[in-house]
Amino acid sequence: MFQLLNLKTKTLIFVALFFVSLFVFKQVIAGTATGLYDVEILVVDESASVRSAAFKQGLDEVFVRISGDGNIMDKLKRPTAANYVKQYSYTPVETPTVDLHGDELLTHRLKIQYNRSLVEKYLQQNGFPVWGDHRPEVVVWLVVRDGENEYVLKQNDLSLLKTAVDEAFVRRGIPMNWPLYDNKDKKILSIVDIRGGFNDPVTLASKRYSRGPVVTGSLIWNGELWQSSWSLMLQQSNSHWSLVDEDYTLLINKAVDQAADALGLVFAIHGSASKQQWVTVQLNIQGVSSIKKYSHIERYLTGLNAVESAKPLRIDGQSVVFEVTLRSSKDDFLSLIKNDAELRQVEPQEVAVQLVPEDKSLPDSQNQVTRLNTGRQSDLLNPVAIYHYRLHQQ
Repeated sequence: MFQLLNLKTKTLIFVALFFVSLFVFKQVIAGTATGLYDVEILVVDESASVRSAAFKQGLDEVFVRISGDGNIMDKLKRPTAANYVKQYSYTPVETPTVDLHGDELLTHRLKIQYNRSLVEKYLQQNGFPVWGDHRPEVVVWLVVRDGENEYVLKQNDLSLLKTAVDEAFVRRGIPMNWPLYDNKDKKILSIVDIRGGFNDPVTLASKRYSRGPVVTGSLIWNGELWQSSWSLMLQQSNSHWSLVDEDYTLLINKAVDQAADALGLVFAIHGSASKQQWVTVQLNIQGVSSIKKYSHIERYLTGLNAVESAKPLRIDGQSVVFEVTLRSSKDDFLSLIKNDAELRQVEPQEVAVQLVPEDKSLPDSQNQVTRLNTGRQSDLLNPVAIYHYRLHQQ
């Protein structure tokens, strides 16, 4: 049906997506994105043809967001969008927005929620990765030079450029954080460091805000064009690129898309739907010295899209051993852990463990407590690969 729509209607739908990108998610918190399957689109009316076009455009946006690949719609055969809609509703716009051409009023907000399981299943069946709710927070350092003025965008700044960056990250479902860039930051990081994307000072200053990835950017208006250079810093690698455009919004969208695609290569996981292909590893995590830290690391592991289950095998008051069943490859999982920076890899630490055999006369729940606190001989003899980490200070 979308093919029958005139160009004008298609354009209105496309423009509406950008108008409301800031309102796509209910909430974004550090390390977790919510509302990944929700889209809100301003439309001209409640007609079936406009709604059908909006369903299609919204599903395209969700596929990009969940796969971590900005070009996925050039590779993926589009399914019937209406089949993936879980629910939708309209609300009138109090102050209708005129489209960019000034021809039509966008009078209704169409709220669409897509079916999570169907979207993920379709991606996996077609050989594409899935990027779940767990998403590391990105610190953004952006230097702007407009004529003689040069400044770093900060948390409390009000700026059209800053808003464009916010909206671009929200559109891709990636939590982000602006720095304070106060005297404490300035002692570590100069404008020259940010503009040049110098790894050491940028990484050091960013630790104040997040252990996750860092994006640096430099935007310069030369009177005719916006010139820009960008860097993405991950634990395992850095990347750099440059962009030029007359429109700063288009330029920023392209820059964030490039960063998001690079993050997607690390954090979006090619999962296996077959249990026979699942892999099991053990993680010996040091520095887990309290119930709070134990609960934190358990939530962290079970929240990873690569993890099917995480079961504690041993706890000794300073460390915990988890048996982790993966729905991804082991290499993908280890790469995700390294770049996520929640855990840091350490050398194995020898720990004396008292062995207590299971008492067949006890209920299974009591044996479980015994296993958690003392371990079992079979755990020590288990040939499953074991990796050693330390929990970062919270």
